[in-house]
Amino acid sequence: MSNESRQLKYGALISYLAILVNTVMSLIYLPWMARTIGKSNYALYQLAYSFVQIFLADFGLSSAAARFLAKYRAENREEQSNILIAVLTKLYIGIDLIIALIMFVIYSRIDVIYRGLTVSEIAAFRPLFLIMAGYSILSFPFMSLNGILTAYEKFIQLKLCDFGQKVLTVLLVVYALLSGRGVVAVMAANAASGLFFILLKLYIIRKQTPVRPDIRTHDDTVLSSVLQFSIWTAVVALAQRFIFSLAPTILGIVSNSSEIALFAPANALEGYFYMFAAAVNGLFLARISRYIADNREDRIYTLMVNVGRYQLAVMGLIFIGFLCIGRDFMIQWMGADYEGAAVCAALIFIPDLLLFTQQIANETVIAKNEVRHNAFSNIGMAVVCVVLSFPLSTRFGAMGACLAIAVSYMFTFIYMNVIYYKKLHINVFRFFKECYTSFLLPYGLSYVLCRLITGRIMITGWKGIAVKILAVVIVYGILVSCLALKKSEREWISRKLRRNQE
Repeated sequence: MSNESRQLKYGALISYLAILVNTVMSLIYLPWMARTIGKSNYALYQLAYSFVQIFLADFGLSSAAARFLAKYRAENREEQSNILIAVLTKLYIGIDLIIALIMFVIYSRIDVIYRGLTVSEIAAFRPLFLIMAGYSILSFPFMSLNGILTAYEKFIQLKLCDFGQKVLTVLLVVYALLSGRGVVAVMAANAASGLFFILLKLYIIRKQTPVRPDIRTHDDTVLSSVLQFSIWTAVVALAQRFIFSLAPTILGIVSNSSEIALFAPANALEGYFYMFAAAVNGLFLARISRYIADNREDRIYTLMVNVGRYQLAVMGLIFIGFLCIGRDFMIQWMGADYEGAAVCAALIFIPDLLLFTQQIANETVIAKNEVRHNAFSNIGMAVVCVVLSFPLSTRFGAMGACLAIAVSYMFTFIYMNVIYYKKLHINVFRFFKECYTSFLLPYGLSYVLCRLITGRIMITGWKGIAVKILAVVIVYGILVSCLALKKSEREWISRKLRRNQE
């Protein structure tokens, strides 16, 4: 097995393991945390965390690092890597100073911005905002680290760091709660974990890559190329951040902390669904760059179909299962007060199910430096979301915010398929036929049968949830295997299973 194949295989496996462990741990400690610190403090915690996340967007510079480093490696121009990283570092520092100024202004106007919060909630919110603002300012200059590790195909190391950060965060949060230190310590635990793994990634890059940037280095040509690419990628990153991270703020303006608390578990579940879908995201950028450099772009379509069908098979299980038992799960997990969050989560699962089947096309957009089209779609998405969020959130609270998110993502899905067809010359109609068509019948049958079966299971509590999940997995697995998967795909799965048994 080549080093690239090993990195891809084990990088993906670590991603899924990290998602599984993180999800299980979060499912256990998240409702406990909400009960321990109280619903109001839980809402404030989510508000501070989500708002500052907007400013942790890397403005396209991490994608620039991954894209240009992968390009330089494909072209055997390793000497350019250090120049690139030096230029990026100086750009990050400059943007970081602007972020610090923005944070100061927002902090001084918190009581004016969040009119939906009470006086006591504003007072409790201030230290939480300070912690997250400080973390964003300290961590921002190091946002390109993931791009460097991706470009050098250090997927195992990158995924292990992501996994370790999630585990350490949970452990520190649990310690903070058990010691009775309150919501401020919980927020500090998130920041401390993030800073630790920034240092670890720096160590890995130092030891396992040839990257040795000199901050004094300057190259106008590299700077111009980075800016041309990053401007559009920055727009994409900011627009995507606005979609989910701005929703709690809008709810804080037009609604109240109860609706913020209701949105939070739905947003958390979407995050798990997103992480699962994105587990293989970024793993193919280096390969796509090589295809383009070697004039083998015909291989991109085949890769897109294979990855898309894989995503539909895996993500479909989670989506269909949640449609069938999501309400029961939410009540058991967070309590009866959070029952409405199940519908909210289902709404925002839909865009991920569609968009991540086409992630190879999206990475091709990055590799071919056509990111401006992605930027236009995300600008439109953000505008649609914000315009819809205010009236829908005012009338329907958290459910309205989620509906606005779902509708806005459908806008970008349609727009980007036009770009794939016209600019990348990908036959999206053929792709829809080869990728989606065979899954429609098993999806529909799985939903109907699983609803009937799970509705007749009278076992209560977590045992009942486990039995229902098992029923969904069996029914979905049989139907998708028989009606959706090709013979070659079934044989591939069979070979993998036999190999694991040996």
